[in-house]
Amino acid sequence: MRSFRCLAKDAVYEQVRLTLDAAWGYPNAETNSVTCFDPAAVAPRDAQRRILLAVRDEFVSYTVASEMLTQLLAGGAVEEIDLATYLAAVNPGP
Repeated sequence: MRSFRCLAKDAVYEQVRLTLDAAWGYPNAETNSVTCFDPAAVAPRDAQRRILLAVRDEFVSYTVASEMLTQLLAGGAVEEIDLATYLAAVNPGP
């Protein structure tokens, strides 16, 4: 599992999501899937309201995702975080 925090505006996250949806043919009636990951409006967020995303390792090995992720990381739009940080942010506890 790999986890990321979006440091850019929600519009950047949405642009990535929609680009991947188009590349991968979402919505997909065969799998009953609407999108590749949650839209910004319902995505998990940390205490600073930054969008968080956790994906399976193979997700980022697909060419389109890998190329986009490389650019997003290099440009500072996203940062990779460890799973513990992701889980603590989405389940802050009492």
